[in-house]
Amino acid sequence: MTSNAIDAWADRDALVPPEPVISVRGLTHRFGTSCDRCIQSTGESAGTNRCSVCGTVVAVYDASFEVGPHEVLGVVGESGSGKTTLLRCLHLDLRPESGSIRVGGQPLQRSAVMMVHQNALAAGLYPRLAAESNVAERLLGRGARQFAEIHGRATELLGELGLRPERHTDALMTFSGGMQQRVQLARALVDPPTVLLLDEPTTGLDPSVQADLLDVVQRVTQSLESASIVVSHDLAAVRVLASRIIVLHHGRIVEEGISEQVLEDPQHPYTQLLVSSRLT
Repeated sequence: MTSNAIDAWADRDALVPPEPVISVRGLTHRFGTSCDRCIQSTGESAGTNRCSVCGTVVAVYDASFEVGPHEVLGVVGESGSGKTTLLRCLHLDLRPESGSIRVGGQPLQRSAVMMVHQNALAAGLYPRLAAESNVAERLLGRGARQFAEIHGRATELLGELGLRPERHTDALMTFSGGMQQRVQLARALVDPPTVLLLDEPTTGLDPSVQADLLDVVQRVTQSLESASIVVSHDLAAVRVLASRIIVLHHGRIVEEGISEQVLEDPQHPYTQLLVSSRLT
């Protein structure tokens, strides 16, 4: 094979997208007794996700998407659109009624996924323990036993995420919401997950704190080979973090595409309303 042919082959391979880290196919989850009319009586045409026959909520229906390494997917929609249910299914807090979630070609295992919650206490952090101790607790859970090793790694992780050394031994409850989110991220990076889930990471934070946290989250997601999925009602935050977006409405994906394209030129009427409502 000539050198030109080898170069052409290499160029062709460079254009082939990497295998997805996580692949979701036909994911569906309902809350209620369910009936054979649930799907037909909900969705866009019905203007609701609650079945008029039996009252079941079709929280997510037939959701399919993929996320590759180093990629961040944004999931947006108003309250009740299905974002939280989708995230809980991906975290295996809920078992989907149907569909599949595969990571690296295998069924999703809980050990492969880590969630950064909107509320640090929901993530299992201890408010009365020091920031360093909260990270150390996860290190212990992953098998670390030497004090010097645990202290050094916890200090390193907290420092990477912008916590000043003098605050590492302060109780978590003395931290602002943005700083608590950084401690959550430090815990997540103890054993970098295959799939990183971020649930409303900037909700309730002051604009300046949001900007700092977004910078930290962006650096973390870009440094990982993980697939990252951020769920938020904050379109500005999603625009910063995510390269692609899916839009949920009444439990259905109604639009998806490159973030800039979706937010600058939304095609679906619901996405247009969602974008315009954030501009007024």
